Amino acid sequence: MLFNSFEFLLFFPVVTLLFFLLPHRFRWILLLTASCFFYMFFEPVYILILFFTIIIDYYAAILIQNSATKKKKDFTWFGV
Repeated sequence: MLFNSFEFLLFFPVVTLLFFLLPHRFRWILLLTASCFFYMFFEPVYILILFFTIIIDYYAAILIQNSATKKKKDFTWFGV
C-alpha cells in the first residue's frame, strides 16, 4: 500500500477514527495491528523483518532501562 493509493485513502481515516474512539489503554494494540497490516500489504513476507526488529528493540529497551549509565550507550547501539 502506497501513501498515494486508494487503499491508503480508505485505510488512514478508518485507523484514525478508531484510534480516537478507543480508550487509551487499547490504542497501542490498534496501532501495532494497523502498522503490521500496512507493512504486510505490499509484500507479506516483510512482516518477518518487522517482527525481528520489534523483538530486538523490545529487549534492547529493557536492557537500557535496567543497566548502569555506562552500558546504556552500548545497548542503544545494539537496538539501532
